[in-house]
Amino acid sequence: MGIHLAIIPDGNRRWAKKHKKSIKEGYRAGIQKLKRLVEWCKDLNISTLSVWILSTENMKRSKMEIDVLFDLFDKMLDELLYGDEFKKARDEVRIKFVGNITNFPAHLKEKILKIENLTQKNAKYTLAIFCNYGGRKEIVDTVNKIILEAKSGKIKEVNEQLFAKYLYAPEIGEPDLIFRSGGEKRLSGFLPWQSVYSEFYFTNKLWPDVSKKDIYTAIEEFKKRERRFGR
Repeated sequence: MGIHLAIIPDGNRRWAKKHKKSIKEGYRAGIQKLKRLVEWCKDLNISTLSVWILSTENMKRSKMEIDVLFDLFDKMLDELLYGDEFKKARDEVRIKFVGNITNFPAHLKEKILKIENLTQKNAKYTLAIFCNYGGRKEIVDTVNKIILEAKSGKIKEVNEQLFAKYLYAPEIGEPDLIFRSGGEKRLSGFLPWQSVYSEFYFTNKLWPDVSKKDIYTAIEEFKKRERRFGR
């Protein structure tokens, strides 16, 4: 069984500043790296890849920056839908978007649904793209869903297994390894419930500078760790 790798691709804006480029160029470089990452997964025995591309906090940035992010996201969706380099991914990879897209522009929501419908029967690999996602928000939303079910008499008692079923995407499962670039050593709200027994790997490299070797090194280190799951 393959590894579930979750990525926090931090450092796009700092990379842009370091190289005297615009914020848009920094984000574009980050997306290009994500495309390469998808290509690397098969070689690295990664069966599920979760990537946090847009947080609920990111959505509070300036309108100009949000417009840039949406524009690049739109281009990425077009590539996932129509790009020749993603044809194999469309045939083999189930692509799932996780987070609150209700306030996204209509054309983005349409493309997101089209990609999910197009790939929903693929079972070999999974790519989970977290957009406008916040971990605390997910837990609050989960609690509210359970309250509604309890009021209708469908739920009498809550345990961990039942709670997990009401998360945004329970079918994706919990990550084995969480990789964060950019030098920060925290989750920043990414998968707080699902990461309880995950392993972590941090690198100082800014996301656009991360290489296949860096991901390979993280996975090889992960394989050497003894996972006790609290036992």
